[in-house]
Amino acid sequence: MVDPGQVEPILTDAARLVREGEIVVFGSAALALWLRRAPVTRDVDLWCTPRERGDILAALMGEQSWYHRRHGAYVEVWAPETFAAPGGWQERARIVSHQDLPKLRLVVPHPHDILVSKLERWDPKDREHLERILDEYPLAPASFDALVDASPYRRGGIAAADRLRRFEHGVAGARSIIAARAT
Repeated sequence: MVDPGQVEPILTDAARLVREGEIVVFGSAALALWLRRAPVTRDVDLWCTPRERGDILAALMGEQSWYHRRHGAYVEVWAPETFAAPGGWQERARIVSHQDLPKLRLVVPHPHDILVSKLERWDPKDREHLERILDEYPLAPASFDALVDASPYRRGGIAAADRLRRFEHGVAGARSIIAARAT
């Protein structure tokens, strides 16, 4: 398991391997760079540009790698389409630069965008993350609905009926929690 305090050092190690381009960290690990009370996570989900740099990270820092054995933490390298965030998420993201790596950008999506990307899965852990996000970044029901409407699930980017059904189930669950907090 990855403690929130481990996320930044892990990303620094990843940045040193990638050296130039872009790393986008998403999922639960990204919350460690936004929330004071961030959750523990299983791994650090990210993708890299250029893509071949991600292959290096997967080999050296992935599950069962020497890095994983030594630090008890690992990165999971994904394709960009794995992060099913609302359109415009890049404008809301935090950009982190490392002074020793001026040709590399670390991009960390806003917690609200991470929340929307997790609605398809919507397991108990995601519900807990929603509560933590709302504690620090309140979200009005209308703003939530706008983010949902800007998601690839509503814009045709994801068309599989089972995925859409799971997403809409997650939307309903999250909307009820957000509405209850708004009253």
